[in-house]
Amino acid sequence: MVGAVILAAGMSRRMEEGKLLLPFNGHTIIEEVIDNVKKSKVDFIEIVYGHEGEKIKRIANKKEIVSIYNPDYKKGQSTSVKLGMKNMPNRIEGVLFILGDQPFINSFVINRIIDAFYSYKASIVVPLYEGKRGNPVLFHRKWRESIYSLKGDEGARKILLQNPDKIRYVEFDDSSYNLDIDTKEDYTYALSIANKYFLDNKIRI
Repeated sequence: MVGAVILAAGMSRRMEEGKLLLPFNGHTIIEEVIDNVKKSKVDFIEIVYGHEGEKIKRIANKKEIVSIYNPDYKKGQSTSVKLGMKNMPNRIEGVLFILGDQPFINSFVINRIIDAFYSYKASIVVPLYEGKRGNPVLFHRKWRESIYSLKGDEGARKILLQNPDKIRYVEFDDSSYNLDIDTKEDYTYALSIANKYFLDNKIRI
């Protein structure tokens, strides 16, 4: 079974406002992310929150997913990654880490990553968008001790760099899937391509 950790504890420093709660496709960015994960083959979903905590928690409750407060969210993304792994049920074999500011990571992308995990018995699955490594990344639970050793804001990149022979890549020919919203310019661009992709049904597969 595969569980998903939605990382939603960041402080949106570059945006200067709570980016996950910005309007997107008829609701908010974080609701779009949650809905995309719920439409996929993921068996269990939890969201780790910190900044804008009560609002994110209310959304999680409405969407009927597990919410976990990270009291150390100011210390960097690694604290949320570790907390998400720690709170995964024992039945979960693979853990998929999904960024809360990537609304174009839809069920098509997630399902291909999960399919690779099962089909190739891969211990790490990483998507490539037009040849560039991106998110979300799926880890077998056997990597949990390595994940627990992460520090600061490094995320899991350190593990990938140290274990290139353990990675199974899944290729996508559209880099728009991997767009994350860090700045106001990113948000404006995301809205512009959302109109195009949602109308043309190119992203929502």
